[in-house]
Amino acid sequence: MSYTMSTKLSRASYTVALVGATGGLGKEVANVFLTSYKPFFSRVVVTARDITTADAKALAEKGSELVQINPVDPVASLGRAFEGVDAVVSLVGKAPTEFRDAVGEAAIKSGAKVYFPTEYGSDHRINDFPGWDDPDWLFKGQHARKYRQLGASKTKVVSLYNGLFLEILIGPWLGFDTANLTYTSVGSPDAKTATTAKADIGRALAELTLLSLNPETAASVPDDVHIAGSNVSYRQVRDVVQKIRDELGVEPKGEIKVQGTDLAAFREKLRKEQLEKPKSGPIDHIKILIGEGKMDFSQNDDELVNPGESIWKWKTVEDIVREKDGKV
Repeated sequence: MSYTMSTKLSRASYTVALVGATGGLGKEVANVFLTSYKPFFSRVVVTARDITTADAKALAEKGSELVQINPVDPVASLGRAFEGVDAVVSLVGKAPTEFRDAVGEAAIKSGAKVYFPTEYGSDHRINDFPGWDDPDWLFKGQHARKYRQLGASKTKVVSLYNGLFLEILIGPWLGFDTANLTYTSVGSPDAKTATTAKADIGRALAELTLLSLNPETAASVPDDVHIAGSNVSYRQVRDVVQKIRDELGVEPKGEIKVQGTDLAAFREKLRKEQLEKPKSGPIDHIKILIGEGKMDFSQNDDELVNPGESIWKWKTVEDIVREKDGKV
């Protein structure tokens, strides 16, 4: 364990607020806080615009405190929800930038000791897309800088980068076309990307919350944290998928081909397209980042949050492929 169970339990008076807990990632993270980590938190507050939905009610049944947010005045209503809360975890994804800023402002004003802004992907700080970067990544960087400055000396702002979600890693959107037995990378098929299961992101957030709130361990938590359930290349993913599909006799049968396209040409084509008419979403940017090695989080903070996998076992590509019976 990162520190002894008795120490964790002695800190069980901590309180946490989860924003966006009914979303795709949010539900997985909330489930972690409300099940295996519930003994360590006296209150788990969940905010929502509508607390009557089935997803919101399900979280209440697990022991969360539901608080409805007024979209007309989110800072005030979020501030009331965060009263007495030690940590705020934002999981709001593609919410309007104004709302995400409202979460940060309310977290600082409420006196929360630690705030996790919405990240959970690439480390956009190392991007090199001058004039054609993804607008959401630019916003995330501005947001973190702004609220670190506003929260200086009173609220620790921790950004968590985990690479790609393991659950959606293998699919045509990123070049993993299993149906046609072809995996295509931008650049070398041996370049690696970090990929982490949503529940493991939740466990990492829970551990980081406890570490950040404990005076004895708070200094060990950096402002920018990298985790990786796995670091894998297109070729390594192919090898795992091929092995399992062959074992199970999954159709279509045959060898999955791995190929790489020219990174420089792909990058230049995207640059021109983005400058002329920007695409929605950063999928092609991500392909470039993988090819450039900027999604490889082999140097990470896994040992900080889960030393020696003594707290949980990271979910792997093989785990997810077997769960799906090779049908990826």
